[in-house]
Amino acid sequence: MAALQGARVLSTDYEAAALAFARHNARRNGCQQARFQLMDWRYPTLRRRYDYILASDVIYEARNFGPLVALLRRYLARGGTAVFSEPGRVNAVPFFALVRQHGFICETEAWPLEWEGNHQIAMHTIRHQGRSAPLSSTRTLLS
Repeated sequence: MAALQGARVLSTDYEAAALAFARHNARRNGCQQARFQLMDWRYPTLRRRYDYILASDVIYEARNFGPLVALLRRYLARGGTAVFSEPGRVNAVPFFALVRQHGFICETEAWPLEWEGNHQIAMHTIRHQGRSAPLSSTRTLLS
């Protein structure tokens, strides 16, 4: 959706099959300009900072918390926003404590979801503490 609205989007995943499915889904929905890159969070190979970082259902294993916070510290642009979504797992709570320890502000909202019953999705918006610099006119997005 972001690429269709003009954002420069780079989608990453550790699993080649998941990335291939994301590429197929994007192309099927008319998104030809998004880019895709196989990447391990523990050893990121990114070359820039991003105005937005979007992540879905990635904060379920404690061994990934440190690498994810390091990724935010290194690649989220000043004035940028990261949004992490997850199904409200209790074991995700320490991740957000770690995020705050590293100088980020985190706000959480619960969104109702009706799919195979009633559920909620937690949306966590993460930003740098203090004054934020304005975002550039060309938005870059990492997902």
